[in-house]
Amino acid sequence: MERARLQQFIADSSWFVDAPDEVLDRIADAASLRKFTANSFIWTTGQITSEVYGLVSGRLRISMASAMGQEFALVDWEPGAWLGEQALGINGPNMLEVRALMPSELVAIPAQLLIEVGNGWPTLYRNLFKAGWVNTRGLYEILSAVMFYPLKARLAGRVLVLIGDHGHRVEDGVLLDIKLSQNDFARLAHGSRQRVNRIFRDWDRDGLVESRGEFLLIRDIEGLQAEMVPFE
Repeated sequence: MERARLQQFIADSSWFVDAPDEVLDRIADAASLRKFTANSFIWTTGQITSEVYGLVSGRLRISMASAMGQEFALVDWEPGAWLGEQALGINGPNMLEVRALMPSELVAIPAQLLIEVGNGWPTLYRNLFKAGWVNTRGLYEILSAVMFYPLKARLAGRVLVLIGDHGHRVEDGVLLDIKLSQNDFARLAHGSRQRVNRIFRDWDRDGLVESRGEFLLIRDIEGLQAEMVPFE
């Protein structure tokens, strides 16, 4: 990744809004590009990290994992996301794990360097606070969905969010051009694969969603939105 692109990628982050050129130069000098293969971990639960990361390309899944190997998927992150800010505040084990869903490239920056930058440019911490609140609000929305909405509504919500990032119009609907298995949807919607499979069959029968090769075709967005009904 050429130096100019690297510095622009950093400057475009919500973490570094209004950063002076000398700050961007210092961060870019310390940054390195890391490549991760599909299904490899950026970090695992319990690991102590000492770097922060910006996702240049690929896709990441942030999850909670139990000692028995159970996974509770929280969110998938797309290029432009930044993560690992906990290394700036604590030197303790991570509560979450982050895995690459496909080959991914990340910019890695030593946390200690950012701590030193923040000492001279405290606006960094204002930016981190704002970005952290956005992530926290997203977590609250997920918890609210799990507690108050049935699986069908949670699954519909996940599909609708993915449309915004990966959908494009075709003649007979919106094609979701990202490969996700029913196991992936089950993890994202916090349900079993069998129940998710049954919901997709029902939606296919009702003309809402159908499989189009390895992708999903959403034929009726308004009908899918109507599926987002909370528990009564």
